[in-house]
Amino acid sequence: MIESLSIRDFALVQRLDLRPGDSFNVFTGETGAGKSILLQALGLLLGDRASRELVRTGAEAARVEGVFSLSGACAESVKAIIEEAGIPWEEPLVISRQVTSEGKSRAHVNGATVGVGVLSEVGAKLVEVSSQHQHQALLNEQNHISILDSALSAEGVSARELYLEAFTKWERAKGEVARLKRLEVESVERREFVSFQLNEIKSAMLEVGEEETLSEERNILLNAEKLSEAYSGAEGELFSGTQPAVDSLGRAKRHLERALDKDPEASRLMELLREAEVSLQEASEGLRERIDTVKSDPDKLERIEDRLALIKRLSLKHGNTIEAILSKGEALERELWELENRTIALSDAEEALSDSREALESAAPLLTAARKEAAIRLEKLVGGELEGLGLGSAAFIVGIEGGAPGPEGVDEVTFLLAANPGEAPKPLAKIASGGELSRILLAVKNALRDGSVETLVFDEVDAGIGGMVAERVGERLKALAASCQVICITHLPQIAGRAGSHFLVEKAVVDGRTLTRVEELDFDMRVKELSRMLGGSEGSEAAYRHALELAKR
Repeated sequence: MIESLSIRDFALVQRLDLRPGDSFNVFTGETGAGKSILLQALGLLLGDRASRELVRTGAEAARVEGVFSLSGACAESVKAIIEEAGIPWEEPLVISRQVTSEGKSRAHVNGATVGVGVLSEVGAKLVEVSSQHQHQALLNEQNHISILDSALSAEGVSARELYLEAFTKWERAKGEVARLKRLEVESVERREFVSFQLNEIKSAMLEVGEEETLSEERNILLNAEKLSEAYSGAEGELFSGTQPAVDSLGRAKRHLERALDKDPEASRLMELLREAEVSLQEASEGLRERIDTVKSDPDKLERIEDRLALIKRLSLKHGNTIEAILSKGEALERELWELENRTIALSDAEEALSDSREALESAAPLLTAARKEAAIRLEKLVGGELEGLGLGSAAFIVGIEGGAPGPEGVDEVTFLLAANPGEAPKPLAKIASGGELSRILLAVKNALRDGSVETLVFDEVDAGIGGMVAERVGERLKALAASCQVICITHLPQIAGRAGSHFLVEKAVVDGRTLTRVEELDFDMRVKELSRMLGGSEGSEAAYRHALELAKR
């Protein structure tokens, strides 16, 4: 449930703080007053796309923050999403979203930064919006199967998952059979080509890390003369030259020996000279070893250059690294096996296709049966709702016909309506008026409500209705608000009069700027607004009495 909604610098809203009631809330106002802005702000909070056009002119950023209290199944599902995202669970849930004038967006849940994906997932569990757009969705028969699936039992959901798994395997098996059949046609030329490439890679006998080692050896051979001179010069200075450092170190030790019995510090210095002498001996040995090792070898250099050229050529054809070349070789080896054993491979693939088809044919009837059970349940629930909405003589029917296997099953689902007794049912798209669609949508929403979402928002679902029908829609919305928070944007006084909390949305010009303001109405202000909605002129006694009657409900 939405406890509070705070909006700052959003479109025409400069500052707005709302605290909707926990039952039935209505928002009314003149056309163009900005009621849609409230839905946009709520949508942004719940994961809709951000745009810099949402930022109020002259402001650096638009900010929206909502505080939500949760319970039951809704709390459990939101908690699971929050904790999976690594966010500590705290109540109430605080969600905020900011959009800068540059179009950059940031979202937080309980103070932790989250991506829009998490925000959308959480938002879908918190609030469900029914709008004019969903009227069109109800007319699109492609959506009917997903609406019906919302009424599946737990066993039905399992049947759908089983079918989807079988369908996925069947599709994969079909693809594999088609691929191997294509190989059958191309097999001769392809086998020769694959065999040539595989032999090229195998004959090279590449080893991981070989290129780096060869490059180091080539570098040494290319600089053998300079390296030999450097090592020989260094060795001469240390050991075998005319004035080797080792001899100088020996003379230093003999001088220092005369100070050993006179200065305690001389012992420490003597130890350092001995260590230096050992280090010089080791360095001299290392230099002699490098002098013997680093020698010019044109033949070896040529072999290394040829080997590196081969690696370079293979890299250009098969991959940038030796690892990639070897991986390509493994793939070619598998493909060559398939080409040389295509009959076996195709036979295995066709057997797998047959098995997957049998599994699909076993799973499909289970899903169809589950949907037929759900259809009976949905027809009964929607029928009961329609009766309360003034369509008691109409029959809502879920038609299920067989079709070709697809990701959603082998069923084609169509919602039908028999508007009057004795009439044949026809698809909604062909017979339902705008007012009927509003009520059918409300009926379907109520019939499928399972308590997993605690706030329902209705955006002008009263379009195309009035009079007694509007009274019944208002009654049904009020009844629905007994089990959840309902927020409704409406132009009809019959619906607004049923609400527990009434908010007026209006525009005003302040300091030369147009602002949208929202005010919760007390009883007297509510009567005035209902009178306006009834079309009464200023001071109309008849409109006032009617509005007073509506407000007293």
